[in-house]
Amino acid sequence: MASDVCSHVKVVVRVRPTNDSEKCDNFRNVVQVVDNHMLIFDPKEQQIPCFGSQRVQNRNINKRANKDLKFVFDNVFGEDSTQVDIFENTTKGVLDSVMNGFNCTVFAYGATGAGKTHTMLGSQNDPGVMYRTMKELFRRMDEVKEDKVFDVAFSYLEVYNEQIRDLLANVGPLAVREDSSKGVVVQGLTLHQPKSAEHILEALDYGNQNRTQHPTDMNATSSRSHAVFQVYLRQQDKTASLNPNVCVAKMSLIDLAGSERASATNAKGARLREGANINRSLLALGNVINALADPKSKKAHIPYRDSKLTRLLKDSLGGNCRTVMIANVSPSSKSYDDTHNTLKYANRAKEIKSLLKSNVVSLDSHIGQYAVICEKQRQEVMAQTLLASEALQRIFCSRAQIRSEQLDLERQLKENELRQRHSEEANLQAQSLCAKEKTEKATCKHERKIAALRTQQQHIHKRMEEATVRFLENDGWLHRVENEMKLLGPNAQAPEVLEKELCCHRLELQVNDLKQHIKQMVQLTVLQDQENSRMQKILNILLPAHNRHYHVLCEAGLVTPTDEMENHELEQLVLRERGVAWADQEGAKTSGFCSELAPHIHSSKPLHTCQISLSLSLSLTLSLSLLSLSLSLSLSLSLSFSLTDIHIYLMLKFG
Repeated sequence: MASDVCSHVKVVVRVRPTNDSEKCDNFRNVVQVVDNHMLIFDPKEQQIPCFGSQRVQNRNINKRANKDLKFVFDNVFGEDSTQVDIFENTTKGVLDSVMNGFNCTVFAYGATGAGKTHTMLGSQNDPGVMYRTMKELFRRMDEVKEDKVFDVAFSYLEVYNEQIRDLLANVGPLAVREDSSKGVVVQGLTLHQPKSAEHILEALDYGNQNRTQHPTDMNATSSRSHAVFQVYLRQQDKTASLNPNVCVAKMSLIDLAGSERASATNAKGARLREGANINRSLLALGNVINALADPKSKKAHIPYRDSKLTRLLKDSLGGNCRTVMIANVSPSSKSYDDTHNTLKYANRAKEIKSLLKSNVVSLDSHIGQYAVICEKQRQEVMAQTLLASEALQRIFCSRAQIRSEQLDLERQLKENELRQRHSEEANLQAQSLCAKEKTEKATCKHERKIAALRTQQQHIHKRMEEATVRFLENDGWLHRVENEMKLLGPNAQAPEVLEKELCCHRLELQVNDLKQHIKQMVQLTVLQDQENSRMQKILNILLPAHNRHYHVLCEAGLVTPTDEMENHELEQLVLRERGVAWADQEGAKTSGFCSELAPHIHSSKPLHTCQISLSLSLSLTLSLSLLSLSLSLSLSLSLSFSLTDIHIYLMLKFG
């Protein structure tokens, strides 16, 4: 049964104490607290002394006249008020409504440095409204835990530069949508189930550390974002037969960023832009307050959609919500305009009326209605499940494209590195064999090719970074959908059908990755085969030439012991014979060329021409250097891939 109550927005004003800077500069006091309900803004000078307890005797006629404006609010707290006073007269009474199933909101409003964050959060030694409210809520739940069953969840977000960010999860900007049954909903916002009040307070502290804060000239730790802490409470009698109703309520505790003038805070650059966004959202909030408070515009358009902040507060201002506004002001004339504007908006907010409805769902229905209710709920769950399934399909489709691009870029990068290595080795070969003119020409060509490849490499790295950023964004969206999926099933677990679908998407992505890995292997193998073919042709020419030259030198008696040792080592490499080697050399001799090359050394007939001018040392140097290069090239591809990749490739190649 829903009980309807007409309620005004409760408005309280808290005047903070003057700070040392205001006292040193001798700013006069422009706020006089008369009693618990009235204050005077800019009172006549004879009514209140200046700082330093000196009364102004003669008024300067060139000065503007004092406004001497009187304001009446639900409560007015002077400079000597405590955090306990604020709590006792604001949220403590609101908790009664929360326990009875009414939505409630408490928000702090005021200029930068007026004390909003101190009022809402406080300090470790002097905690604020949020801390005390959570302690009191759990205390009341403990009092009736023998009679009622409670389910509690909470969230914490900030609105910064017109973007909504989850303070309890490292995800990207969140979207706001409106649900016909749930009201304003932040899509992807994480919900946490606390085990105790201390758990909530730890999460609150963690979120405050993640909150955007920057120093300004008005405040050393100025909050640059609007923080919204929401607690969801669901309760039901343990003895359902006596009162078969479920009571649901939401409580929002909001610390708004301070309105400010750029000249007062000396903001520049990024601070100026964020200040403009803060002022824009607070201006939209002021317009909403004015529209709601104007009796002539009850049916007129209320500009909730002018900012993310007003969209979030749509339920809190003029909706189904009991609202308390804590207006924080400075007593100093230094903040004259800011204090005046805050008091004007607070005075207007008193006129806002809300039609409250207790969120109580009756379970006392005829037995014949249960089938209809269950079918309706089943259809709702199916609809939400279908939406989640479609979201998974879109996310993994985008994810597959990003992964395909990433793997292709990795292939291009490996191919680029392989081409650079081939070019370096080809240049070394030219240096060892060709004449000076050809060597210089080959070096210039090599340098141009290396420069082009390195430019291409930089471009590939840049594209890989961009793809990584997109992948992280996609990962954030997937994380949000997974969180929403958990809300569809019992015990914070996603429905089994969605879990299986998610698993299938992940496996499909892995299969696509493996297919692309194999494709890349084939492409790089073709590139390496081309280089190996070139090296094979070089060796087919070089080894017979070396053999001929060696025999010529043997017949001429010019072979040295070093030449014989090097020729013997070359034969061992070609014949794949194991010689005596040190342990650190064993790894280098892991491969050799086919024994079909051996006849080039043994079958060639001696040449009886006078070609001794070709030195044996040059021939051996060319042979061994080119052989070493070919050996390293034959290993280059295998070193670029894992053993698993090679195994897959061999299976495809040879069945």
